[in-house]
Amino acid sequence: MEHDVFGFLPNLFQILERSAFGLLIRDAVLIYPIANVVHVLSVLVFFASVAIMDLRVLGALRADAGEAVIARFRPVALGAFCALLASGIVLFTPEASAIIKNPSFQIKLALIAIGALNVIWLERALKRGYPGMTARTARIPAALSLVVWLGVAAAGRYIAYI
Repeated sequence: MEHDVFGFLPNLFQILERSAFGLLIRDAVLIYPIANVVHVLSVLVFFASVAIMDLRVLGALRADAGEAVIARFRPVALGAFCALLASGIVLFTPEASAIIKNPSFQIKLALIAIGALNVIWLERALKRGYPGMTARTARIPAALSLVVWLGVAAAGRYIAYI
């Protein structure tokens, strides 16, 4: 009996692939390609909005108040992240047992977890730095954010080649 990478619930990912949802995606002609396009476009919107917020924290875009930039782009980033999650589930499901074993996918998941923890760190640093958002403590997680989310996109792209 084969076990998945994480050691729990043997065949969980095969069950997911064979679920009604997995079969629907596999059998439909347009669902997978549409999800792929949505995923790529969502990556662009997500990274652009995150980059704008991070660059503002790092000192760029000084003409705009930091709070205003973040307030404007945070909902965009959150919406794009939700679209990434939804489309990612559609892309993952029909090939779950193979994708979960892919080292690039595992790196992508680890980087997403690091990115999420970094968001918490950045939020805390920014709260200490308001209203001027000059807190040096916020600059480290903002720079890390740019690197981590680019890494997520690169690892995601590389999945097809491993």
